[in-house]
Amino acid sequence: MREGPPPLVLAFSTSRLRRVFESVAPLVARTAEVRVFDKGFEEALQVVRDLSEAGERPGALVSAGANGAYLRDHAEVPVVVLGASTVDALQSVVQARRLSPRIGIVNFVRRIEGIEAAQDLFGETVIDQRPYVSPEEARAHVADLAARGFPVIIGPGPVCDLAERAGLRAVLLYGQDSVKLAIREAADIARIARAESERGDRLRRVLDHLEVAVAAVDPSERVETVNPAMLRLLGLPAAQVTGRRLSTLAPELGLGRVLDGGPAELDGDARIAGRPQVVSRVPLRARGALVGALVTCQDAAALQRSEQRIRSRHRPRRFEARYALPDILGDSPAIRAVRDLAGRYARTDATVLVTGESGTGKEMVAQGIHAASPRRGGPFVALNCAAFPETLLEAELFGYEEGAFTGARRGGRAGLFEAAHLGTIFLDEVGDVPLTLQSRLLRVLQERQVLRLGSTEPTPVDVRVVAATNRDLRAMVAEGRFREDLFFRLHILPVHVPPLRERPGDLAAIARELLRRALARHGAAAEEERAGAAVLPRLAAYRWPGNVRELENVIERIAVLFADGTPPASRLDEVLALAMPELSPAGAAPPPAARMREARAERDRAHAEEVLHECGGNVSEAARRLGVGRSTLYRMLGPGAGRAARSGG
Repeated sequence: MREGPPPLVLAFSTSRLRRVFESVAPLVARTAEVRVFDKGFEEALQVVRDLSEAGERPGALVSAGANGAYLRDHAEVPVVVLGASTVDALQSVVQARRLSPRIGIVNFVRRIEGIEAAQDLFGETVIDQRPYVSPEEARAHVADLAARGFPVIIGPGPVCDLAERAGLRAVLLYGQDSVKLAIREAADIARIARAESERGDRLRRVLDHLEVAVAAVDPSERVETVNPAMLRLLGLPAAQVTGRRLSTLAPELGLGRVLDGGPAELDGDARIAGRPQVVSRVPLRARGALVGALVTCQDAAALQRSEQRIRSRHRPRRFEARYALPDILGDSPAIRAVRDLAGRYARTDATVLVTGESGTGKEMVAQGIHAASPRRGGPFVALNCAAFPETLLEAELFGYEEGAFTGARRGGRAGLFEAAHLGTIFLDEVGDVPLTLQSRLLRVLQERQVLRLGSTEPTPVDVRVVAATNRDLRAMVAEGRFREDLFFRLHILPVHVPPLRERPGDLAAIARELLRRALARHGAAAEEERAGAAVLPRLAAYRWPGNVRELENVIERIAVLFADGTPPASRLDEVLALAMPELSPAGAAPPPAARMREARAERDRAHAEEVLHECGGNVSEAARRLGVGRSTLYRMLGPGAGRAARSGG
């Protein structure tokens, strides 16, 4: 492979990491031309755009933390997100150990492996690692570590700034070793991309692929040779094409400029027979004399999908699972059985159906299955099927081609099944998928192919499906509201997440962890013991109809309350009763608002039944008159509605 000049690598940092980049740049000059910028996020992207417009397209970018993650998701060139090498991490710990034996490590997204194992090398040292995603979470970790008596923080530049503003000592996590590794990786990626680009230029001139529409003309632009793909594109038989001027058959394919001595015109765009095409025009010469020209056409949408698949192999995925199976808290036999079953399911590729009431943590189970599966290196794509109207849900799941409907994005868009290629797609609230879309979903599960809206060419996908619902799908099948064949396609590996009231032994452990996190977010970690002693004994008597989600809401209120200072003992019962009305004796009965909602639901049901009766049981007509969707109408009618109503056109 021809090496060529060193690739251009841009390094971005708005923190003290910039000085490390600047010190390393001269040391790797033979590997890459490194330019360092004090820019971040959109300003960094503008630098990339300006250089590209000036003809200096960078081969790759290097950055760290949230800035690196943002560039990775938005830049048009490959991005290497800087990670701490083991050497730099150990050196940082050695440096921090000189300041204190109690060391906190706050790193973006991930924990540094091997640090705890090497802890004994540093003598009596306590190390507490905290991964973060957002600046707020980083700030909360720093505050919590400070409250717990950790005077030294190791982390990226922004974390070091947070630590120093909190009065702590800070040690930068990254050193020259990490930066050298990242720049070398970026240079390797850039060289591969450059070689692939050069190889692609050559391949585009190869004419022996039947999928490429090809026509050769003489110096007068009369067609001499044409292949079947071009005939299909023009919609004409060979007898009506050969010998005629190409521009009279398809003005968009005219070769006048090329035949007049102009240069080759590669990768232009044109719309032929209503479909966007990538068109290349190349002059043909023999012994220096122009003897004709060649035109090739390729379907733009197919090329775009190929490019997306190639890029996905070299760029990190933006869809990731945040939870693993051990993150599902609780030690009751029921929840242990859930973790064990999910772990077994993770080893297979079969479809999983997670059932359970709202708020029980069904998505955590789905993420845990993905994180424990062989697909953990691929994307985890989640979609709440109840959050979209039918037309938008179809576009989100399956994607669409340009012009498929009013407002469709130029160039079209890949759906979430394509985004989840080589990974897992999580279909939450799958029981809310409209009947009209259930057949399309069934076909994807059967064929492992996705057909975008407005397209006639299916795209193969390699996706593991995990679905979840709080509905009784068997009952919905009996009522005609859910396809039986789709149910059996989903109900291959079932796992049921029990409600919180059926595992009271887990309540304290979950509440304690939620309280710790909430107090840390509010900068009140020191109040954990007092808040726990005041609140935890009061939780056991309540049945928690909202499950862990409701518990999390209550705990958040308590954290806000204690963040403003511990309530005085004389008013503690009164204050807690105001903050947790669900737990008061009166909370056992439905509050007035709940009774009003029940009465309103009953009125809606009676009205819906009346309209449905007027429409002769035609659900579609009744939904149209009421101004709601079919699925909403079924919810208004309540259980058993499917048996009483017939589907209408």
